[in-house]
Amino acid sequence: MTRQGWRLRMALTAVIGMSVVSMLLTACGPAQGQAQADQNKAKLDRELARAKDNLGIPDSMLQPIETQEGKIASGEGGWNYNYQDAAANYTLLYTQLVGVEQTSAQTLKRQATDDIQAFSSALTNRRAQGFAPAIIEVYQNRLNQASSDLDSAQKPGDFARVDDFARQQTEALNAMGPAYDKLQEFNKIILVITNAGYTSLLAQNLYQSDVASFTAALSSSSYDALVEVIDGQITQLEADQTEALPYIGSTLLDQFHEKLTLLKSYGENTSGFQTQYDQDVAQFKSASTLADYLALSQTINKQLEGMTLPLIRGAARQELQQLASLVTYVNTHDKMLDPANGVYYPDAYEYSNPWWGLSDAQQVFNSSRSLSDYQHAYFYAFVLLTNLRALQDNLSDKTPHYLPHAADLTLLSAYHITGKAVVVSLREQTARFYQNGKLVYWSYVTTGNITTPSVPGLNYAMYKLTHTVFISPDPPGSPDWYAPTPINFAIAYAPGGYFLHDAWWRAEFGPYTNLPHWDPAAFNGGSHGCVNFPLGNMSTVYSLVDVNEPIILY
Repeated sequence: MTRQGWRLRMALTAVIGMSVVSMLLTACGPAQGQAQADQNKAKLDRELARAKDNLGIPDSMLQPIETQEGKIASGEGGWNYNYQDAAANYTLLYTQLVGVEQTSAQTLKRQATDDIQAFSSALTNRRAQGFAPAIIEVYQNRLNQASSDLDSAQKPGDFARVDDFARQQTEALNAMGPAYDKLQEFNKIILVITNAGYTSLLAQNLYQSDVASFTAALSSSSYDALVEVIDGQITQLEADQTEALPYIGSTLLDQFHEKLTLLKSYGENTSGFQTQYDQDVAQFKSASTLADYLALSQTINKQLEGMTLPLIRGAARQELQQLASLVTYVNTHDKMLDPANGVYYPDAYEYSNPWWGLSDAQQVFNSSRSLSDYQHAYFYAFVLLTNLRALQDNLSDKTPHYLPHAADLTLLSAYHITGKAVVVSLREQTARFYQNGKLVYWSYVTTGNITTPSVPGLNYAMYKLTHTVFISPDPPGSPDWYAPTPINFAIAYAPGGYFLHDAWWRAEFGPYTNLPHWDPAAFNGGSHGCVNFPLGNMSTVYSLVDVNEPIILY
């Protein structure tokens, strides 16, 4: 074939190809089909605009529909695809979009609720670790605002904004820990230099400035940036204090060895870290120049960072092991005698049931993957262990129910609670209300029975209800089923439908009412996990307890 013939053939091929593309949505359908497709597409576009602008549905929920619309418009259906097909598919997408509009609010509300709970848990963790009260107060106000915004939210966009805000605050609280650790590291190095007899006034001024920045930082990026700043200050300090570098290297090695020993005590695999430590010791002995010590310091800092996750994982595992041992001990050695039937029941039954306590803490640990996961697992086990020890101590306390108990005050101190709080003694079947460490009110209660126990731990009042009706989650015929029950006052204290509420149908409250006893209107025993109050007392409790107020069950 000649060059001219070849060019002619290529030109004809191109023309035929373009004709085929243009015919995909024209040659295969009449003009009426095209008009219907255009009309359906315009209807879909108008609804998409309404979903975004009026309802505020996030782009992530609309992207699949927009992507599919683009494919339809470009004729990606193939050789037999026509305008009638396009019109039908635009209608199908419109129906899918309406479905998204109808369900997005509930989906986003559920996400926002879960993320507010994660926000609350992260704040509880930081509060228990003793972080600055000023910072805790700021985040508590933000948590209160998020909860209030969730209550008033109506459109999907409202719930999405609450969800985004809660996630940002949780990320900031999680990022707070590494910045705090870095501050501690900086301070230790300053102390080493000072003890070695070298001037560290500049470093001390920088440290105080970092403390102020830490207190003022309120976002994840702020804490991350502070970590980088302190890292740079540590490096500069090491460079400025050449003569002190051997002491700094020795201190870092000591820190490494301490953490290595701790990891071994936790039962973590330390073979890799042991090899690193041995190499660092050899490098330290051969170091003679500034560059040698700086390189070693940077290496050890990275290695110490690598130990963070296994350390918190090991600590969480150890807390779980101690909790399991104490639950077994208490249930074996400390039993309560039910005066109604003469039967002994384990004192720690709330901590050893399949849903809450030890089992739930073990499940949280087993599902953990990230650093924040293991931090949550550790704190959960720590709270249960602390509460169970308080329960054990309180068994021998003969203080009257209506007076402050030492175990209550120990728990308030352990969790750094200085304002208002509710403390429920599961074995006393008594609730005591404190403000700034002073008892302001008390009441007998009835908590969950042996098969449906109340939730032990540290929780916070989630929301409050008046004149509502409780519906049993169990089917009729189940031993745990109950008829729809009107409730006058209720305060949610744990996820899953656990409340402080009035139980106007009960004849008795107080010691042993959670155990089997004659009370036909109250299932002859304790509650289904809620904390029941006499009606008159609950009206007072409702006015006393604020949303987000700590509620401790031990």
